[in-house]
Amino acid sequence: MAAKTHLICKLFIVAALFCGVLISPHFVLAQAVRSDVRSGIVSDWTHHHVLYPYSRKAAVNARIQSDPRWLHNWYIRHPDAWWQHGPRRFRPPIQRSHRDWSVQLGTVNFEPLYDGSFSFAIGSNTGYGSLSGIDQGNGSFLATAGTLTVTGTDDGNNLGAYSLVPGGPGVDLSPNGGYNYNNLIYPAPSDPFLDQYGPVFINSGGFEINIWGNYADNYSFYGSTASAGQSYIYQDSGAPFTLTTNGSPDPGGGQTSPAKYVFDVTAVPSCTNDFVVMGLPTSPLAGRQANIIGLNNLYSPTTCGAAPTVMFAYASGSGQVPAAVSISLDGTQITYIENLPPSSYFHVLTIGTTGNNGTSATSAAVPGVGNNAVDSRVLLSPDGGATTQSSTTSAFIDYAHGVAYATTYSTGGSGSGYLYKISNVFSGSGTPTIAWSVPISAVPSSPVYDSVSNKIFFTDSNGRIDYVADTGASPSVVYGAVVASGATSENPVVIDGTNQMVYATFNSNGTDAIVVQAPTSLASAVSVSVGTGSTTQTGPYTPDFNNDWYAGAGTPLMYVAGTGSGTRPTLYSIGFNGTGVMNSSPSASTALSTGPADSSPVTEFYNDVLHKDYIFVGVTNNCIATVGGGTGGCVMSLDITNGFPTVNANSTALAAPGGTTGIIVDNDSSLTQASNIYYATKTGATLVKATQSGLN
Repeated sequence: MAAKTHLICKLFIVAALFCGVLISPHFVLAQAVRSDVRSGIVSDWTHHHVLYPYSRKAAVNARIQSDPRWLHNWYIRHPDAWWQHGPRRFRPPIQRSHRDWSVQLGTVNFEPLYDGSFSFAIGSNTGYGSLSGIDQGNGSFLATAGTLTVTGTDDGNNLGAYSLVPGGPGVDLSPNGGYNYNNLIYPAPSDPFLDQYGPVFINSGGFEINIWGNYADNYSFYGSTASAGQSYIYQDSGAPFTLTTNGSPDPGGGQTSPAKYVFDVTAVPSCTNDFVVMGLPTSPLAGRQANIIGLNNLYSPTTCGAAPTVMFAYASGSGQVPAAVSISLDGTQITYIENLPPSSYFHVLTIGTTGNNGTSATSAAVPGVGNNAVDSRVLLSPDGGATTQSSTTSAFIDYAHGVAYATTYSTGGSGSGYLYKISNVFSGSGTPTIAWSVPISAVPSSPVYDSVSNKIFFTDSNGRIDYVADTGASPSVVYGAVVASGATSENPVVIDGTNQMVYATFNSNGTDAIVVQAPTSLASAVSVSVGTGSTTQTGPYTPDFNNDWYAGAGTPLMYVAGTGSGTRPTLYSIGFNGTGVMNSSPSASTALSTGPADSSPVTEFYNDVLHKDYIFVGVTNNCIATVGGGTGGCVMSLDITNGFPTVNANSTALAAPGGTTGIIVDNDSSLTQASNIYYATKTGATLVKATQSGLN
């Protein structure tokens, strides 16, 4: 009888939508998710990139509600429908943020990363490679990972692949004792170069190579063995060395974030089954460092005990996981991209339920070894491996069709990449398989799929918004017009699925940092300046919108953390005209820091218990709000209910050393410890759950 009633309700909803009858979204949700059927909800990076503002048009609602992500978006936008546990109680807003718990993640360097390719022809020594590193805050980046491929030497020996020797930023002695090095890079906008000590690379046989810049545009190539010591095998200098940034300091778009799974929105929060998971940009090692970690018992220290529990900690593959992960609808699997330059792999990992699944970030298990986890992966290469491709981007999951979309870029410094469609994802059968790949004439961002237009959108290093229509086995790229000429970042787009608009951010168009709005046809574009352009940082990152925009009423506004004087993160709001087109200039702005810094993406959350609209945003340094007796990195909670916020030393903020990754917002349940934000700190590498002002 229950199933029959549910079917009748669904038929009523469909009929009403097509007849133009307006139905309360809460009624739709109540019928879409029955109280006697468990419904898990995923909150991850994609929910900041595919948005569904409310529409009064029945045909539009019918079109967008076929995507499972729409239901998740509705739940995230209407948390009053979560956890049917009785009457909700009003609680006064908390005046100061506090940290509930934090968990150490080991030796981790979170993005934004410098990610550049290089090539050289120093004397008779030739080759190419790539370097990635972390911002040192003084115009330099410390290379933390990289590869070198030598194609020619003085005597034809010691050719092939080398790996970066970790070290720096202080001067270190190479393992063989042959060189001083510090792995510092100076990616100045017009002429990136290596520090005078340069990086050191080593191959599997212990042979070392040091490339260093003794003067501007004058580089030296040295190679030695352990036995040779200070006797250099190769000594050439003064010839060309070219270091590029693939169009930006990070093809991944500058930020990663945790992902949250709620086991059942029709029941009370689950200490055992609700979990948060994060990929870690660090090299894994069995029994030691993990590159994938998941925590449960989240609602601590009260509801679920004194502290969270490590649900799993895996050393998956041997590469880093620098970008965000995704979770299956039933919460049993996760996907991510392992970056192992010059290659990368797409993973579908079934979370283990028996045996040893790791006990901490520094005591990792290997999937399938001593546990029942299953780690399936596919090499991201268009031709099975002959063309090597790296990836620091996130994969986008199309839940409705069991496929994923992923991007890679060339490690050969060619400024190109590929888009892949991967089948058998979260399908319950088969292994992930590349269905097709499409070459791209520039370095692409993370892909974002729009189920309405059936297009996969991404930005590229030539300053364009592009798409591929998934219409067959051999699709091709439609390149948009150049909207940000010069060296630009590749940040993933935001799609308004309801109104079929695409939003993109670029750190520089040669002059300004910009936000661009275009229809999904890419037939036109509106560009708005949000500060001074910078190629040191890859922001502005993902924008978000106020509750009026989501509700389709009042005064809709976009909020974005752009740049101000001296690369100071600055919050901007941008309005819209009567037809939904962005205004040509911001309506307001305010600094988020007192000096140079980077920011996180902005994350909006509407608390419908308090009727308050909040924005959460982190900065890496010089926080304008006073936190912990100082003004370092922080995360801020800003009230935008009545318009643009006042941001000053008294703003609500919590210390976040080195700033934050992307921020995931939880529910506003009246249950203790069930309403939170999750993020990682970039300094000290901790995963944090915090209760913020206005969250109860």
